[in-house]
Amino acid sequence: MNDNLLSALYDMNNENGTPSEILKAMIAGDQTGRDLNNQLTGAQALKPESLDSVLKQLEFTMKQIVLMGKVPKRSVYNTVHEYLQLVKYGQNIGIFMAEGDRPENTDSQYRRKSVLTKYMGVGGKLTHQAMLVKNADGKDPYTREVENKLMLLAKLMDMKMWEGDSNTNGTDFDGFARQHLLGINEINGPTNGLTSEQLLDGYFADAAIVNANGKALTETMAQEVAHTIVNDRFGEVTSLITNPSVLKDFNARFYEKQRILLGTAAIDGMTAGQKTNALKLQFGDVPMESDVFFDRREAIAYNRAATSSKAPAVPTTPTIAAVSADTKNKFGSVHAGGYFYVVTAKNQYGESAPLAINTSIQAVAATESLDITFVAGAGNYAATGYVVYRTTKTPADRTTAKYFPIFEVSTADLAAGYDGADATKVRDRNRFIAGTHSAIMLDPTDQMWEYIQLMPTSKIEFALTTLAKEFAVVNYGSPVLYMPGKIGRVVNLGSDITA
Repeated sequence: MNDNLLSALYDMNNENGTPSEILKAMIAGDQTGRDLNNQLTGAQALKPESLDSVLKQLEFTMKQIVLMGKVPKRSVYNTVHEYLQLVKYGQNIGIFMAEGDRPENTDSQYRRKSVLTKYMGVGGKLTHQAMLVKNADGKDPYTREVENKLMLLAKLMDMKMWEGDSNTNGTDFDGFARQHLLGINEINGPTNGLTSEQLLDGYFADAAIVNANGKALTETMAQEVAHTIVNDRFGEVTSLITNPSVLKDFNARFYEKQRILLGTAAIDGMTAGQKTNALKLQFGDVPMESDVFFDRREAIAYNRAATSSKAPAVPTTPTIAAVSADTKNKFGSVHAGGYFYVVTAKNQYGESAPLAINTSIQAVAATESLDITFVAGAGNYAATGYVVYRTTKTPADRTTAKYFPIFEVSTADLAAGYDGADATKVRDRNRFIAGTHSAIMLDPTDQMWEYIQLMPTSKIEFALTTLAKEFAVVNYGSPVLYMPGKIGRVVNLGSDITA
């Protein structure tokens, strides 16, 4: 640059001859390209976007969906799947007889059952222009969106495989939890006409159900369940399936009990921690498997929005009152305290925003239960059921507390009175403890359970009526629990490892 040009630039930018922006060092800056659009800058405008071409996966992967992958699949060709159960070979009659006599007769007992195929699906839509855009990692946008919807459907199916309940949503199938409750009760006779209280009484009184009461899983609990399956129900135990938090708390029991054998040489490169892959029980080694969506019971906030625009209206008119000296209550001295409750209405599309049942903490004594009332809200989409949520004991504040689902009731349950409550009320006896999970033990073969499917997970493309491509990822099927008595369950597993 010659002296005349340099002098001119000094004069043009500053009367005192001090260089300004045009003579400063060119910088890269920290703006992105869109921040610089139509702006007059230095070297910043010359920067290309530095976008990583590898998409980072923040969601779950298929390896975390365990239950759905473990259940055997079978194709069926009807919307109704029927099967038979051999209930008894016969009665335990006297088998001895005198010479020349004939043995006594006894009849075998069978039960015929059926399961309806249910229909699931998730829809997607891309405009024609969106399909022409090249994604940063080079993947076709349409293919990516189909994969995303497939993963979402797989997750929701895995959750419903356990928690599905046609009692609160007629389009839903009954998951294994609901089938287990009904099946355990069927051991003692037909369940038709039983009230919700009778079903729950029969279920929790069964030897295959062990109540951890907020404690972490122990070997003793697992031994009790396995003993019932093997000794009382003539089954086998080859697998334990639960939520990952249950295994975390189980392993925590061993952390402070680990020992290191000291030798003459210094310890070098030690690996600390504890991982349990299997339980060594009297009846054999039982692998321990976890599924992040198994009995997940995800907490919500007190002001969570409705999950769908077609969800029912928020319930109204809440009240809550203590029931004195309830002989079936499970609060006891351990869980007596104060709680907050919310209730949501649900249908096949989703859940409403929550209704606060109490805005000041509700105390419950060791010998009490709580009766809750609410009324359906007015809206375009009717409720088919309700979800009752509760905080853990004595939260600091209702607006910051987490609300965990403890049970669901159908509109019929509410009208009749749930778990021993009067009509139009639901009763919380602490049968299900907020913030806990469960574990099941079984022999997971196709003789135990299956997922029968009229059509496996498939993509269906809709007719092109606009400049947008619509599709659905669907599955038609239902889980079937053939031998509910040979599945054991530990309920109300918490993180308390003091005992």
